[in-house]
Amino acid sequence: MLGRASLGNSSLDRVGLVWVQNPLAMVALISVELPPQQEWRRFLDQLRPLSKPLLLWLRGRIWLGATGRGELAKAIGSSKVVLVVDDDIGRGLATALRWMGSDVQAFGLGELDKVDQALGLSPGTALELLVQLNPPASV
Repeated sequence: MLGRASLGNSSLDRVGLVWVQNPLAMVALISVELPPQQEWRRFLDQLRPLSKPLLLWLRGRIWLGATGRGELAKAIGSSKVVLVVDDDIGRGLATALRWMGSDVQAFGLGELDKVDQALGLSPGTALELLVQLNPPASV
């Protein structure tokens, strides 16, 4: 099993938004900055029919304004969402989405065991899902 430290190093320095869907959840990463508007819209369109949980990893200080928060809350609807966040801005996003009626929890990268529990996943699954978005650097 890969260690948590390996998540911080990637062979490809990703900026913006990437996501994958698998049988367990939709997993997305917003890293360093918000994506261009067209890419954000494509992502929201993928969320709208979502019937499985969303695991959204925010790497860096990602600020999503009122319009973006509203769009995200509308797109996720009643889906269960867990944010993996680096700071208080990410935790603030979770709070704002809860105020809008979304089922959202936020955890730090060191709390992936809680992410597994919150999403009803087997231990270690959240780490495996996040590694799909940010593969460890080759040694």
